[in-house]
Amino acid sequence: MLALIVASSGLRGQPGSDVDLVLVLALDCSSSVDKQEFVLQRDGLAQAFRSEQVALAIQDGALGRIAVAVVQWSGFREHDVTLDWHVVHDRATARNLASGIESMRRRYRNGATSISHAIRYATALATTSRFSAARRVIDISGDGKNNVNNQPGAMRDQAVAAGVTINGLAILNRAKDLGDYYRKNVIGGPNSFLVTAENFQAYLAAIKKKLLREISEPAVS
Repeated sequence: MLALIVASSGLRGQPGSDVDLVLVLALDCSSSVDKQEFVLQRDGLAQAFRSEQVALAIQDGALGRIAVAVVQWSGFREHDVTLDWHVVHDRATARNLASGIESMRRRYRNGATSISHAIRYATALATTSRFSAARRVIDISGDGKNNVNNQPGAMRDQAVAAGVTINGLAILNRAKDLGDYYRKNVIGGPNSFLVTAENFQAYLAAIKKKLLREISEPAVS
């Protein structure tokens, strides 16, 4: 099923199949995230891609372009590509991606929190894309711990073995120890890192900081 989704997703604005970075942005929309918090998360991500700093960071790469897809996730079977692959290589394509993010409707509302299956799904998406890239990264953001099925460590390890790095953005409004949980169970791979936000209002600054670091991170030789 995933292969069919990827094959039909389209590669909008693609100037070539080689990119500096394949990036899957995985947004938490489980039941712990209310309507306002989802909007803050979605619009904060869009604003980050409207930033001149982010556009310039992309252009400063060796090839000057990255491929981005957005996944919404919740429980065991609740994960979906809600914005297909976009190649970003200048301010116009960054703004186009931002507009697509802003127009996304929430996919799930009342689901559990399965970080493990979000990682599994995003890993398949990142590794089966048509792009040739020096780095493949999953960006997991969420406000809670895995509460259904297996803990995410095993899926994280499988992703790393497949050549994917997982970075995290832990939103601490409900679980102040979530940063430690993400460090132990979620992030992994070359140059992996975690950014924390005290609440959803702080998400914009956190996701912009995170994107700048992910885009600018050199490939591991």
